[in-house]
Amino acid sequence: LVLTGAVLLIPEERAFLRLVVATLICSCYAVGIAAVRPYKRIEDSVLAVAMSLVLLLFFLGANWTTVYLGIEERHPNSKDAEAILGLSSLDPIVDSLIVLVAVALLIFLIGAIVAARHIAKVPTIRLVSNKQPPELMIARGLTWHLFNSHIWSTGQDAAAVIKNELQLLLPGIKIFLDVDDLDDIGALEEYIGRSQMILFFLSKGYFRSTNCLREVRSSLTMRKPLVLVQEAHPAKGGTLEELRAECPEDLQAGVFEANWRLAVWHRIEDFQLVSLKIIAEALLLRMPNHCRMSSLPLFVPGDASTQTLVFSKPVVLWASPANPGAAELARELARAFPGLTVSTVADVGSSAAAHPSMASRGLARRTRRAGDVTHMLLYLNQTTWLEHDGERLAEHVKQAREDKLKIVMAHENDPDLGGCLFSRFFEVTPQELIADGLYKDLARSCFPGRHHPVSLALLAKDLGATPARSGSVASMSRLSASIAERSSRRFLRRRSSATATTAGDGTGGEATVSVDSVEAAASAEAAQEHV
Repeated sequence: LVLTGAVLLIPEERAFLRLVVATLICSCYAVGIAAVRPYKRIEDSVLAVAMSLVLLLFFLGANWTTVYLGIEERHPNSKDAEAILGLSSLDPIVDSLIVLVAVALLIFLIGAIVAARHIAKVPTIRLVSNKQPPELMIARGLTWHLFNSHIWSTGQDAAAVIKNELQLLLPGIKIFLDVDDLDDIGALEEYIGRSQMILFFLSKGYFRSTNCLREVRSSLTMRKPLVLVQEAHPAKGGTLEELRAECPEDLQAGVFEANWRLAVWHRIEDFQLVSLKIIAEALLLRMPNHCRMSSLPLFVPGDASTQTLVFSKPVVLWASPANPGAAELARELARAFPGLTVSTVADVGSSAAAHPSMASRGLARRTRRAGDVTHMLLYLNQTTWLEHDGERLAEHVKQAREDKLKIVMAHENDPDLGGCLFSRFFEVTPQELIADGLYKDLARSCFPGRHHPVSLALLAKDLGATPARSGSVASMSRLSASIAERSSRRFLRRRSSATATTAGDGTGGEATVSVDSVEAAASAEAAQEHV
């Protein structure tokens, strides 16, 4: 507007002054764009600066042309223009201008591409729909996007991690955390009122804290949207039933029965990212630009749950028939990741029953030789190492270790699939295997729900899978199908083991699912500590 409007206030007979003023304005505008970077996408800012510089080159070319034509008009038969400007015609000006514009555009185009590629690799939360960071909006009169409510004794460290990680994943987000923003303990209700969403970090003792209850009551009174984060560490967290028992009865419905989004907080980095995306999605869905949506798929570049993994060379995974659940998990991995083949051993019959150690050892050796087995999957749940199957499994594991076969261990944390604390395996595993260092290597935790794709991806990496160069829709479809099948297995097993008490309680189904998540999370922590 300045270039096409204000400059025209200069009289037309002073056209050269117009050009000089326009050149100065264009120069200042280019510097301002480069310094302020008003666009959300860095490539847009780079291209804006490029266009400003191209326009500046045009103005400079127009200045030289005007000066040259002015000298030629006043002294047509002299060589004053050549003497003053060093030019005998306009051709050098036009040619130089074309070359400079082309070079400038090329340089900035390359810069925009490099910047875009660099930004694409930065681990920040993006929208699946357009691969761009989401726009953070906050209502007028509010100060923080998120208020982090927690109890110091069991939630302070996790609350700090949540704030720091979200600030890295969502640049520009404003999160209230008492150690950083609390000036007056008596103004908790005011801080709640100035926040757009409230996060309740549910850990042991949360509902016994006077200040936490103040935050809960004021949040419900002001009808603030909530997101619940449940501590999974067995020493610091608790089941939903335990947490609900601590909660005053008049608050239970508003906290536990309002269908707020729930994220289980694990202290393993790869699984934390899943929980952070759940929190971010809940927050973004409350913003004006996404409030009409029921879900908002998000991803982070390099995220294990969305990364496409492939095997560069054939991998044959052996699942022992004496290891209940191993074959199912192995087939799930094979369906989710191309290049993986599953090998199983059939029952050897009565001879094996008479001499289980010799028969199972010999059959395991023959199977690996015939199928070129490269890895063994050891699936750990509450039925592992029990009775006759336990003896056979011990022989298979011993033989695999003697044959230098890599053993990949998966620790089940889903109670519906026999999940248990890792400490149990130090009680039921043959002592000679423990003494031989079986558990020196890390057992990958298998969590249910939205954390399950991460479990599969980590197991695949242990088997030698690497990120594919380009995304594969087919691979993601296979992963989704395997997760759906696992969910159906959990449902069928839960139905077969259902009791009358579950049917008698109106809230039993909801509580059962949530409690499973907590117990699964607790198992993961126990596994990490014991390993």
